[in-house]
Amino acid sequence: MKNKRLFSVMSLVFLFTLIGCTGQLDKEVQNFEDGGVSYEMQLPSSWKKDNTGRMDYGLKTAISGEDTRSNSYMFITTVPVAEVAQEGFGEKTREQLRERYKYKKAKDIFMKEVKINGNPAYKYTLNTMFKEKSVWAQFYYIWTKHGFVQVTFYSADDNSYKKRSEMIDASVETLKEVDYDSKKAAEAQKSQKQEEGDVITIENKEIKMETTGVRKITGEGNKNLLAIRYTFTNLNSTPVEPSIWKTLVTATQNGQELSVGELPQDTSFLDVKELADEQSKNVEKGESLESVAFYELSDDSSVELAFSQEAFPELKPVRVVVPK
Repeated sequence: MKNKRLFSVMSLVFLFTLIGCTGQLDKEVQNFEDGGVSYEMQLPSSWKKDNTGRMDYGLKTAISGEDTRSNSYMFITTVPVAEVAQEGFGEKTREQLRERYKYKKAKDIFMKEVKINGNPAYKYTLNTMFKEKSVWAQFYYIWTKHGFVQVTFYSADDNSYKKRSEMIDASVETLKEVDYDSKKAAEAQKSQKQEEGDVITIENKEIKMETTGVRKITGEGNKNLLAIRYTFTNLNSTPVEPSIWKTLVTATQNGQELSVGELPQDTSFLDVKELADEQSKNVEKGESLESVAFYELSDDSSVELAFSQEAFPELKPVRVVVPK
């Protein structure tokens, strides 16, 4: 009799625990598709999906959302699984996060190798600022059969953080790939190549600048900017800043020279801001650094880049298509 009573009590405990876990999540399953790969995921119970299609995070997000009870936000980005190798990913990414968020030691950033629905994944946690408030950033990187998924949560640094962190973990554990359309995937890759454009190489005996992509974003005063991402390499013995791009490259549109643009101080285009901050760093001989240049657009017509003939004799102007 005593054993039966104990079994009943344990059953109730298990039941309440299960109810507590499932109650953390919204009953509605969120479905999203990116690059021909379809996914599903449940958000925490107090969160809502953002249906405005905005790109506030500086990245092309597949889905984004926010907590209705705190200043907490989330977004998801994806790329084809073949683009991200698993080998060496853990510590390499931890070091990149250390540099980006100005941590002194990589080991101060929490890192854990986990499984999400049987798929290999990494989780990182660190403290940073988002929208001028202290937040705990929780990053999840997940390899599915056809996609590589980055889930980012910015959780308010408040008294409910620990409980919210558990809810976030439970939410991410529901993420899974549910379908794959090879035709859509091929179209997405073709579109991505068109957006990145042809590689433009600007080189002499002292420096080399090579474009890696172009993008249209919102700048200071809600002006449309053309952001040109490039890799800067110093071939000279004297340290040089990537900002030298501004003096060597001129952009025109419809025959009119374009002004150099700027990001707002409170921009949430985190990845672009990081590249912009690299412009003022000294690059030593033989070293390379990624950066970005901005130009204020007058419309959506193509932009012509012309190069200093003193620095790059006979290098002809190149036209760049402005992404939609």
